[in-house]
Amino acid sequence: MPIIRNTNQSRDKDLESFYAELTDDSNDIISKTIGRNMLAFIEMINHTFLETQIWGLTSLYHLVLQTKDKWDSEWFVKVTCLADNQYKFEYLMTADKRPWDKAIVKGIAHGLTDAKKYLLIAMKESGGWTNNLELQKRLLENNL
Repeated sequence: MPIIRNTNQSRDKDLESFYAELTDDSNDIISKTIGRNMLAFIEMINHTFLETQIWGLTSLYHLVLQTKDKWDSEWFVKVTCLADNQYKFEYLMTADKRPWDKAIVKGIAHGLTDAKKYLLIAMKESGGWTNNLELQKRLLENNL
């Protein structure tokens, strides 16, 4: 299933349209880069997860990944594109691993190939997609 923008935001535009606006010629080079890279990231998600429902919520240019179509539901993974084809990841630690409430792990992936690995790890480690067979399969395929 393709990643779907949270319905509270989708009346304006879908995720692809939101990031495509950044690639407009009227924007600066950094905005264009963010737009192109986030579109590539969304496409990668859509090719990686054919069955799993992932809801996307945008906050500024961050992409927040959720398991429910509810803007105020728990977020599990956040992705932001930095310049130079880098993706910043954040994910919530699970209650059994975190040293305090709402503790997060952060990291930067260099390129889309690493971003895919970081995404898979973040989805697993955040606990948001527990027992998801498609995620487990993708983790095995990528030796994670």
